[in-house]
Amino acid sequence: MSSTTKCSTLRTLGAALTMAAALTACSTANTPSTEGGKQILTVAANGGTALKSLLPAFEKQNPDIKVVVKDYPQNYREVIGPQLAGGNAPDVIQVPPGGGNNVSAKLAGKRGYYADLSDAPWASEVPASAREQLSTDDGTLVGVPMTLSSIGGIYNQGALDKAGLSVPQTWSQVLKLCADARKAGKTAYGLGLSDTWTTQMIPYALTSSLVYGPKPKFIDQQLADKASFAKSGWSTALDKYLQMERAGCFNKSPNGTPYSQVQDAIRAGDTLATVSVAAETGSIASTGPKDLKLTYAAFPATDDPKQTFLPTSVGPAYGINAKSSHKDLAQKFLKFLAKPKTQLAHAKAFGDAAAMPGDLPQDSEVAKVVEHFTTVKRTTTWPDRLWPSTTTQPALFDGVQGLFSKQDSVGDVLSNMDGAFQQAR
Repeated sequence: MSSTTKCSTLRTLGAALTMAAALTACSTANTPSTEGGKQILTVAANGGTALKSLLPAFEKQNPDIKVVVKDYPQNYREVIGPQLAGGNAPDVIQVPPGGGNNVSAKLAGKRGYYADLSDAPWASEVPASAREQLSTDDGTLVGVPMTLSSIGGIYNQGALDKAGLSVPQTWSQVLKLCADARKAGKTAYGLGLSDTWTTQMIPYALTSSLVYGPKPKFIDQQLADKASFAKSGWSTALDKYLQMERAGCFNKSPNGTPYSQVQDAIRAGDTLATVSVAAETGSIASTGPKDLKLTYAAFPATDDPKQTFLPTSVGPAYGINAKSSHKDLAQKFLKFLAKPKTQLAHAKAFGDAAAMPGDLPQDSEVAKVVEHFTTVKRTTTWPDRLWPSTTTQPALFDGVQGLFSKQDSVGDVLSNMDGAFQQAR
């Protein structure tokens, strides 16, 4: 989900890998093996500064190693996929969990692109939910998780307080917030659908409570042809998405609004909130005013708070390129990443909850929300992490934009998603 570019189908990708690998070969081939007497370890990253903030500590502990980060925030999958196929990818790879795209743990891991980490000294500490998303179908672990990400409402608490409003705990309260925000001359929830990855945030938040929480085996039922998007709570979720639009919850022209504009509006207090990944609390706050206070909360889908589930997923995770010639250095780096102290430092910089904190306490609001919903056993996994088709998620992206442009109905969107899902079956 972190990429804003739609995934190609596996068929199309497979046909293009050879040519693309040749075109991108120079990107790693030109990296020297040593520099100034130090061994070079290359790491592929998908944007952000959290990983880079850890490097001074690693290099201080390992003065004979220099880490070179290859960052591709705009086209990570399109660059790294061909490099993995061509055998010239960086030594360490940021591994998307699940099976939703061509470089993900399950799909690329099945092709043998990632080294087996099942016997790593830290492997037994990987939480079960994270292990599921970072393992191939045969149980081979291919990544170390860094954060447990989630999707919820991010609120400008100062702007809420000034308007005399509060964070909603029920669906009725969501709609009331929208009405009250309009009366105060504010936008309740910013929506920047021109960045396609944002299209899935509200549907994932709603279906966590309407589909995957009540029916944890729903995807298994889909695989057995005993369930479908069209005949499930997905229909209710998309109806509620449109209900929010009709209630004036969003800014004008969401399809033409970039997400960066939403961030700016929240910082300014003109927009009260957005529904996004928890790490956006850090991104929004990083360039906001010093007195900006953000609140993070699960986004409700019903009028019973006890029915609210929190959608969670492994955030950044890192594995080893199976064809790396520096596996010993890579293993040392992953061992460093797995340490609780490193995990907490990364989580703080990333704005999320650490995946493997050990016995160390986490005091951020985001971490406390995740801890609460984990404790009461009301968490679900982002559905695309477990979808067998790389085209189901793009069908949702296109469909949501179609809903807001009035070109598609809810039935159209879910029919297309069912078709994409069934292709993988």
